[in-house]
Amino acid sequence: MRLLYVLFALSSWLCASNLLTYNVYERSDRVDVMLSFDAPHEGSISQKNDASSITLTINDLGYDKMIEKSINSAIIQELVIIPEKNNALKVVLKSDKRISVVASKTVDGFGLRIRGSIMQAKTSDTEAAAPSLSPSSSSPTSDLIDTRYIVVIIVLLLLIALMFWIKRRIGVRTIRPAKSGGAGKSWLFNPKTGVGQEVNLLHKKQLDTQNSVVLFEYGSIRYLVMTGNTNVLLEKFQNGEVKDDNDFEKVFEENRRRLDDYLKLQDNKLSTYKNKASADYPPFEEAEH
Repeated sequence: MRLLYVLFALSSWLCASNLLTYNVYERSDRVDVMLSFDAPHEGSISQKNDASSITLTINDLGYDKMIEKSINSAIIQELVIIPEKNNALKVVLKSDKRISVVASKTVDGFGLRIRGSIMQAKTSDTEAAAPSLSPSSSSPTSDLIDTRYIVVIIVLLLLIALMFWIKRRIGVRTIRPAKSGGAGKSWLFNPKTGVGQEVNLLHKKQLDTQNSVVLFEYGSIRYLVMTGNTNVLLEKFQNGEVKDDNDFEKVFEENRRRLDDYLKLQDNKLSTYKNKASADYPPFEEAEH
């Protein structure tokens, strides 16, 4: 029985790999420990985490001495290699921070890389630790959007101002002077003053459904005109003669009789025309062929 045990241990020792060399490579974000073997390593690797160290147990790997090495790094401060009696090797990485360790073999199995790095914080911790953007910081996209908003507001203000101007212009009711068909001259205004001046409506009074009396100003003269079926100039006034509604009512009453007589005359003419138009006439005799 003892012979079988010895033979089994001897065969295991012969099949096991031995550690030849080790190297430590320090970087700002990681520390790599490279182990080189004399034969392809096929054993298993286990890991144990403590408060201040991480221990890797590499089975089927032999070494003849214990190694303690200080590392001048903020990630790993000390490396310890401890050979075990059962043909195993412990690699201890000591650190005062929370680190993560990843062990990976080379393709040919003659090497093992042990990489230690600072353990990444969780997503929530990362977001909480990330500095918030100050209100003054902005991206080009947000600047472009702000510029578009400003342009839209300016355009809207211009449109509102234009609408107020149009409303004010329409609010001032004007009467354009009529022109006679023959000579192309005004029947009411002096051509020397020009027809391009503005005519301002001052007062208006309705006579019936079709005719009304208006007082408007053109240049320095105010005109009292009956408008409707026909345009009749009643009077002319210089500035200051008709100032307010009372003056307009006064001149209106003074011309009321003449307006009534004129309207009656127009009604009689219209009645005569209608009577003649509706009179019965004998039918035309057919012409003999």
